[in-house]
Amino acid sequence: MKDSLLYLVQLLLKKNNISFDKDELFFQIQSHPSYPSLHAVTGVLDHFGIENVAAEVFVDANTLHQLPDCFLGQIDASKEKDLVIIEKKKESYWLYYSENKKEKLTTAEFLTTFTGILVAVEGTLVAKTTKHHSRFMRITILALVISFLGFLLVQKDISIPIGVHFLLSIIGGMISIAILKQELGLLTIMGNAFCAEVNDKKDCDAVLTSKGASVIKGYKLSDLSVLYFTSLALFTFFSIEEPTLVYIISGLAIPITLYSLYYQYVVVKKWCLLCVSIVTVLWAQTLIFIVTAEVALHKIAFKDIIIFAGIVLISGIVWSYVKPLLQEVNELRKEKITQLRFKRNFELFNSLLQKSPVINSKIKNSKEIVLGNPNANVVITSITNPFCVHCRPVHQQLDQILYQYQEDVKIVIRFNVNTRNHVDDTVKVASRLVELYHTEGKEVCLQAMNDIYQGEAPDTWLQKWGDCIEKELYISELAQQSLWCVTHNINFTPEILVNGRSYPKEYDRSDLIFFIEDLVEEHTNQVIEKPVHTMQVI
Repeated sequence: MKDSLLYLVQLLLKKNNISFDKDELFFQIQSHPSYPSLHAVTGVLDHFGIENVAAEVFVDANTLHQLPDCFLGQIDASKEKDLVIIEKKKESYWLYYSENKKEKLTTAEFLTTFTGILVAVEGTLVAKTTKHHSRFMRITILALVISFLGFLLVQKDISIPIGVHFLLSIIGGMISIAILKQELGLLTIMGNAFCAEVNDKKDCDAVLTSKGASVIKGYKLSDLSVLYFTSLALFTFFSIEEPTLVYIISGLAIPITLYSLYYQYVVVKKWCLLCVSIVTVLWAQTLIFIVTAEVALHKIAFKDIIIFAGIVLISGIVWSYVKPLLQEVNELRKEKITQLRFKRNFELFNSLLQKSPVINSKIKNSKEIVLGNPNANVVITSITNPFCVHCRPVHQQLDQILYQYQEDVKIVIRFNVNTRNHVDDTVKVASRLVELYHTEGKEVCLQAMNDIYQGEAPDTWLQKWGDCIEKELYISELAQQSLWCVTHNINFTPEILVNGRSYPKEYDRSDLIFFIEDLVEEHTNQVIEKPVHTMQVI
């Protein structure tokens, strides 16, 4: 259920032409307190700013015509309810269960299977991503390395058989790394393609976690596979002119392949397609030297054996350091997901919030900036300063909350600035912001706030937005806000109040957005969890 849910969300976004960062998307879903529920899916879609709606619709032919062409839905099959991606193609419905399992149904068959519960997304928006640059860099570096190796091979004027042999070593190394990631529980393209579906005959995890997969304590056949193909590829590259030893080494690996096939077929009685792929690569390499018959034992030089042994030794030493690091990083990732899932539990957050004393956050006859819905039951008061460096990420967070929940929250911007010096840049900017809010409106005020909180120089900002015109009125307003801060012993910025209670110190301010939906529900006494409301059409 868990791994398939990650795949289904990814497929939902792809088929609706929404770009996303796979690693970040999967991390956010897995760290959601409700994972693997529909609520986790909708919560993460909200987090990325992807328009979505979850509903339970009445299942009939008229309703189906009004549904989107592709959505995440629940079906009732095989005496249990499954989540699948549902895609309408002409008069048929395709159901995607996993990467290797899909089913085609007629409209009549689909009507008897679909429960009416669905999650649909708006395909015109683009999800916010954080790692596209790093992904682009990885792809670029990989392409440069491959191009460099290709250039060197061309310069060496190698034969086709040894070139194919070298390429198979590279492929074998990639499959070996995919096996290692599968053992660590990481998602990969190869792992999803070969191991996503589990049945009576196929189960990668059953093979990879069996006793026969271990060689010595802490090391498995996957480690030997990585070392073998890495060493063979390096040695092949440096001994292309005389490939005899390379071919012989390939032939010596055959007994291990026979053991692997025997163990999977007889002992585990399950097949690991990644392991079978490794066997296929090894057999293909052996077939090359059998067909070409280029083996000449008298051409094997002692120095080649020494070089190969040195490459194996160095590769083994490097791997003995790299593998523990990979395992540690993977464990830290799992711990972080568990910790975030615990930390984002609303009951825990709310219990800490309720321990804070209630402050009367209202200022009589105030002209302060109020964003969002002025009648909302959830009131977030941000005590800030335009030149406070630590206030910048808080402003960005509030801007995101306003974008996603502008009808559900009221955001009050309260400045804590010293108004004694009227020509101070802080006073000039803050008073002008309040004036812009009252004279130009919320949108213009927000644009001006974004500029200054993004680090724009005061002189540049004042030149763009101008000085405060009614200085006496708005500086007086700032003084009133500053007096409120002194009265309630709020001496530092930023400070956040949620319905008059101080934001819990145990939480990062960036976590606030994860609790908005629950706060709205808490203070309106209405169930708004997306998968449970009913509607006829979307």
